[in-house]
Order: sequence, then C-alpha cells, then structure tokens
Amino acid sequence: MKRSMLLIGLTLLGLAQAQKTVSLVHSGAITGPTSDVGGPYAAAIEDYCKYANEQKLIPGYTLNCIVRDDQYQNPNAQRILEEALDRAKPAVYLGYATGAMLALKSLIQEVKLPAIPASAHIGLIDPPDNTYIFLPTSSYSEQVVALLEHIAREKKGAKVALVVHPSAFGRAPVEDARKAAAQLGLSIVDVQENGGSLDNTALLRNLEQKGAEYIVHQNVAGPVANILKDAKRLGLDKKIKQLGAIYTGGNDLIRLAGDAAEGYLWASSYYTLEEDTPGMRLHRELAAKNNRGTLGQSHNYTAGLLAAAIAVEAMKRAAQRFGRIDNVTFYDALVGMNGPNAFNPGFVVKTANSPEIDFTKSEQTGGEGLRVLEVKGGKFVPITQPFTSALFRKVHYGK
Repeated sequence: MKRSMLLIGLTLLGLAQAQKTVSLVHSGAITGPTSDVGGPYAAAIEDYCKYANEQKLIPGYTLNCIVRDDQYQNPNAQRILEEALDRAKPAVYLGYATGAMLALKSLIQEVKLPAIPASAHIGLIDPPDNTYIFLPTSSYSEQVVALLEHIAREKKGAKVALVVHPSAFGRAPVEDARKAAAQLGLSIVDVQENGGSLDNTALLRNLEQKGAEYIVHQNVAGPVANILKDAKRLGLDKKIKQLGAIYTGGNDLIRLAGDAAEGYLWASSYYTLEEDTPGMRLHRELAAKNNRGTLGQSHNYTAGLLAAAIAVEAMKRAAQRFGRIDNVTFYDALVGMNGPNAFNPGFVVKTANSPEIDFTKSEQTGGEGLRVLEVKGGKFVPITQPFTSALFRKVHYGK
C-alpha cells in the first residue's frame, strides 16, 4: 500500500514538474484617455487567460497572463514591456495604443517579439520594422475607406467631414480617406479633431456652413455620443448623417447617446452580442461568469477576447509543432495560420472568399471582413453582408 502511494506521489510530482509556464503580456489604458475601450479590452484578456488555464487549451502549459495599466502613456507602455522582456520572456505582446505601438515598433522588431495590438493603425504593419506586428482585424484606414464607399453608393458627390481623435490613432486614416474620396467623387469639406467636448455646437454649425452631409468619425464612443446628442438638440440629425469606424460604435455608443444614436452607421468586423456564434456565446458566458457588467456588454470586450484567443491558439500550435513555446515558435505558428489551418473562433465576420482569421509573413491583417451596421430601435443591425473595401489597397499600396 505504501509503495503504491509512493508511486502515485512520484507520478503526480512528475506531472507537476512537466507542466511548463508560458507568458503573455498586455499593457493598455485601463484608466486614462480611451479607457472606455481599454477597460473592457483588458478585462477580456484576463478572462480569456483564466478560461484557457481552466480548459487546458495549451496542453502541458500554464498561461501566465500579465495585464498592466499604462494609462495611455507611451513611457509607461515601454517600461512595462521592457520589464516583461527581462523577467517573464513572453511569447507574445498584446499591445494597445497607436502612439505606444508606433514608439515600440523598432524594439519589437529588435527583440523579434510577435505583437497583436488593439490599435489598427496601418502604419504598424507597413515597412520598416513591420515583421512582428499583426492586426487582428482590418485597419482603421480600410474601415474608413469602406465607409466612404458606402457613402458614394448612397449619394454621388456627397460632401463629407472627418471628425477624429486628437492623436495618432485619430489621424491614422485621414490621408487614405482623402485619396479614396477623390477617386469616389466625394468632397472632404473639413477635418476636425475632437477629444470629447461637452458642447459641440460650434463644431456642428461650422460643418453645417461648409455643407457637410456626412460626418465620418475616427474616435472612441464618448466624443461621438456627445456630438450625436448635440446634433439632435440642434435639429441637425436629419440633415447630417453620421458614421464611424470600429471604436466609435457598439453598445457603448447606444448606452451613452441614447435615442440620439438612432440611424448611426458603424463599420465593424465583430459580430454583435446578440448573434449566435461560438465566439459570441463564449463572450456572454465569460462576461457573466466574471461579473463584468457594462464592460461585458461592450464590443471592446469581444476585441480583447479575440486578441487573447489568437495568442492562445498560436501557443497551442507552437507546442504541438515544435515542442516548445517561445517568441520564435509563436511567430512560425502564427504565420502558418492560413488556408486549411485558418482560425475560426466565431468573433468576427468572414467573407465568402476569406476565413475569419488568417496570417502569413506578408499578410499581417487577420480578419479582413467587415459589415456596415445601423442603429435601429436601440440596436446595431447589419445593413450589408460581410465585405472588404474595393479601393483601400489601391489608395494605400497603389495596387
């Protein structure tokens, strides 16, 4: 009996010793500017990491999930990443802000650390130093160009204003939008920066005087909600149609803008919380299990789940293919995530010609499909099938 117990104990000890640890690091704006995006995004990463360990999604490994608040400050993001490189040697970095990611781009290239950011700035995957950064979904530029294509179909020669966040994040799509508008026969009548003014009367009257028929937003939901409410108060909601890219919309916008959100158009790659897909069922399950409240109602929670899911899936494949997980095998597993090995977790839409998530060494955008959704009766409802912009690659890459 004692001999049997000893053997069992040694076996359990051997299994415990065989269990390895692999680290993932995320820094983002849990507090500070844009934290209405960063809060649910970080919460989702934490929740998915717990889920991955509970479900043993990476056989033989325990996932060490390092989540830090950089307060949207570039120096904080750099310090957090450098400390993680020294102490935890992560296999992947889940970054956040555009400014921080652009500042860290050369370091990421130097240490050959695969990075999956919340930012979808196209400059992150443009040369130089672009080998190791991968966008989970289409870039801000592609989303805004797709919205301009939608406007051109709706009204030829329309006059359009851009209202963007006063940051590298907000300015990201402006140049490509100007080029696309010229080819689509649209007029860009003004580009304004807005970080969240509580009274947008002057802004809206100025755009009205310039004849703007559409306002395209590249921002987070709070500033957009304020503008929608002011437009309704001024009676301009019937005169100027408003629409925006990924972080402007979702349930956060409806909660903040109320009935002023009716009619708002939103370009998004993500399924809505009400849709019945494996990813959105998991979203609802994890948000409820972890008591996330309004954070768990946000599509930014979906975005965080997707980033973490891609990271965990690449780790699992690295372990299976190479017998170890580090930055090198993670990269090889990620760029092999295509064709029959594409990843379909059920968080984002896919077109008839592309899977949900796929990457290669030269194609660093994962989910290329998006839809245009409209607020109807207090909910975002898709008004297009999943598609990709016909014009984006021509205006951005010249092909």
